[in-house]
Amino acid sequence: MELYLIRHADAAPAGAQGIRDDAQRPLTDIGHKQARDLGDGLRKRDIKFEKLVTSPFLRARQTAEDILQDWPDPKPELIVCEDLVPDGKPRRVGRFVRDLKGEHVGLVGHMPQLGILSGWLSGDKDAQINLAKAGVACVTCDEPRKGVGTLIWLVTPEWLT
Repeated sequence: MELYLIRHADAAPAGAQGIRDDAQRPLTDIGHKQARDLGDGLRKRDIKFEKLVTSPFLRARQTAEDILQDWPDPKPELIVCEDLVPDGKPRRVGRFVRDLKGEHVGLVGHMPQLGILSGWLSGDKDAQINLAKAGVACVTCDEPRKGVGTLIWLVTPEWLT
């Protein structure tokens, strides 16, 4: 299984535009461009998903939607995972992804949760990665469980454009 851990693109800061709920922070214009460019970069490198799983938070959903905007058919299934939130538990996300039964799955979420998830997959909670906004890490594993993953690559959004 290939898991693509994708951090959401640039979002409006807390309190901007009168938005007080962190879950409702939208992408900025720069963030929308980052996410579209990310989708273009992934496609140019022949990276495909069967499923694209997103956090329920607005900025992650918008990132996922923008990634898929120009994606060729058949587009990956877009699925919301309620546990793919900043303070979500890696074990629950792992169980959710296992139940999807996909071989190439993208996960659009947040820091620090994606960093913690990468450490959980590799079996070392101190081995967390730090993803830039719109950054991507590829982790391979037989199935998403603690200690069975290998970080294959980690890139910034600039590398993909």
